[in-house]
Amino acid sequence: MLSSGLPPLFLVLTVLELSWSLSDEEKKIILDEHNRYRSQVSPPARAMMKMTWDAKLEADAQSYAEKCIWEHNEERGRHGKNLFAMAPSTDLKHAVAEWNGERKFYSLLTFECLPGKMCGNYKQVVWAGTERIGCGAKLCEKIEGMETEHRHLLVCKYSPP
Repeated sequence: MLSSGLPPLFLVLTVLELSWSLSDEEKKIILDEHNRYRSQVSPPARAMMKMTWDAKLEADAQSYAEKCIWEHNEERGRHGKNLFAMAPSTDLKHAVAEWNGERKFYSLLTFECLPGKMCGNYKQVVWAGTERIGCGAKLCEKIEGMETEHRHLLVCKYSPP
């Protein structure tokens, strides 16, 4: 039998931390928050779809979260994607609220972000034709593309984008 010299509980917690994924309750929070913000869009969309959870998108998002990379463009056109980094804990309502908060930078006249501002996360949350969402998360020691350490990386993928 091999021994690492570390207490068994520490080893179990380390393995659990490395393979952490969203619970059913956390998935429901994310889905409910998206649908809540979608229902509040003003003026309302003519054909706003209610989002449903998609296991394939979840698996794709989890796989991407495992890489601990802060990058949006790798699948442009195939799926929409939102990223959020948080510490020390995961506040999923806050993450979706932050994405939705970009609405202040979205122009209903041009259907674009105001010059020099970001609103792509907001547009993905409330895009009327988007029907499915799946998210994954990972506690990353370092996220490539960010200066911070020890952050939870939340990745949500959307279809259609």
